[in-house]
Amino acid sequence: MISWDYQLLHLINRDWSHPFLDYWMPAVSAVDSWMPLFIIALLVVVWKGRLRGVIYIVSLAVALGVGDGLVSKHFKVMVGRERPACSTEGLLERDLGKAIPGWKRFFEPLRIVPTRIRPGFRTNSFPSSHTINMFAVATITALFHRRWGVFAYVLAFIVAYSRLYCAAHWPSDVIPSMGLGILIGLVVGTGVPKLAGLGVSWLRLRSGRP
Repeated sequence: MISWDYQLLHLINRDWSHPFLDYWMPAVSAVDSWMPLFIIALLVVVWKGRLRGVIYIVSLAVALGVGDGLVSKHFKVMVGRERPACSTEGLLERDLGKAIPGWKRFFEPLRIVPTRIRPGFRTNSFPSSHTINMFAVATITALFHRRWGVFAYVLAFIVAYSRLYCAAHWPSDVIPSMGLGILIGLVVGTGVPKLAGLGVSWLRLRSGRP
C-alpha cells in the first residue's frame, strides 16, 4: 500500500479519533439505517415539488442505479482491492451492531476491533459505493435546489470521511469516488430532466394542448 495512503488513514482513524466520533462516524456511515428519514424527505419533495419533485426523485434513482449497480459493482470486481480492515494492522475497525430493521442499529452496542491481516480475504475496497452514491445525490440536489445542495455536499463529505474513520476504505478509494459521484450526478442530473421535458412536450403534442 502507498505510504501516504496508510499514513493519512492512520491519522484519521487513530490520531484524530474522539469518543464522540467513535459512535457518530459509524452511525453516519450506516446510510441504510437512515432509510425511514430518507423516505419521509422524498415524500415531502414530491408533495412540495410536484412534477419537478418527481423528476428529481427519478434522477436520484437513476444515479443510484448507475453508481451503485453499474459503476461501483464492476470496478470492485475488476480492481479486487482489499479493504484496510483485512489487509493491514494498526487501525481500528468501527461499526454499529447488526439489527433488523436497519434503524435499530443505532441502539446496538458499538463494535470497535483492531484490524488484522486476513490473506486472500477480498472485500472489494475500490471504489467506495457510499461516497459515489452520496456525491451523486449531492450533485443532483445542487442542480435542482442550490441551497439544499450545499447541505447535501456537506453530508456527502461527512459520509466519505466516516468511511475512513471506520477503516472501511483507503483515502485513495474515497478521493476518486468523489469525482465519480459528481460525474454521475452531472450526467444524470442534466440528462433526466431533458428527457422528461421532451416527454412532457410529446404528451402535450399528442393531446393537442399548447
